[in-house]
Amino acid sequence: MDWTSLPLHPAPCDTRNPRSRPGPALSALSAGLVAAALLAGTGAPPARAADLTPEQIFARSQAVNPGEDQQSRLTLLIKDSDGNSRKVVIKRLWKRFGGGDKLVSKVLLFHEYPPETRGTAFMVWTYTEASGIPPDQWIYIPILRKVNKLPGRLEENLQGSDLRASDMDPRSPVLDDHTLLRSEKIGSKDYYVIESAPVDADKTYPYSKIVRWISTDDFLIDKVDYYDRDGRLLKKQTIAWKQIGDAWVWQKVVIANVQTGSQTTLNLTDIQVNQGLKDSLFTERMMEQGSAALR
Repeated sequence: MDWTSLPLHPAPCDTRNPRSRPGPALSALSAGLVAAALLAGTGAPPARAADLTPEQIFARSQAVNPGEDQQSRLTLLIKDSDGNSRKVVIKRLWKRFGGGDKLVSKVLLFHEYPPETRGTAFMVWTYTEASGIPPDQWIYIPILRKVNKLPGRLEENLQGSDLRASDMDPRSPVLDDHTLLRSEKIGSKDYYVIESAPVDADKTYPYSKIVRWISTDDFLIDKVDYYDRDGRLLKKQTIAWKQIGDAWVWQKVVIANVQTGSQTTLNLTDIQVNQGLKDSLFTERMMEQGSAALR
């Protein structure tokens, strides 16, 4: 959702030590979040399944290169089970800090559509999990002309869609048990099919397991199946990527909820990477000024 093309990455973790678990590099998006979930390829040479453990395959899929900063426009098309559709457009800025001073990333979002939410802004600063610092979150609502700091981390589905903030965040490999189900070829591409199930029970985690199709040549995740807490298939996700320089970002994501019949399509446009975004952009003052101040 790097909500991120999103979107970004946790600092390197020591997979030998379960206590060393990096926090999400991309922050929560809810009520209008868009986390920097645009993850990207590592550029590492391909390796055969026999050469890598399931944990290593998953870790490489999470350790992708989203660049140092990103700008993009996110368009959400949300269709409910009755076929009713609505559109949400958000301007997104993201910058990676890599864990220095415990800070992982900053995300700033400006609502552009629909008209009744235009000017609403949301900002998130995320920190390493080892620091124990929860994400800082702020919201600006034009009619109130005031920036408010929000308590806790919001985990609602983004804009009432089938996309959750946690779906866009990279996940530490040590949080799950990973199994290589099989190798699979789809079209001309070869995939590792990896199943990941939580090691410990977590009431805040909505899935009993997740199955990911990870490309064998660049370790990009092209397809994801999510299972609810009862072990039933909940939703299916496909991801189309775009390479910009040596970074990879999400370009289009489609999520179909097989239980409700709803569908969410996320399109990313006007994507810019490594533009040298200044820290001064990620402030309450910028939230009040709005996206027009970026021009």
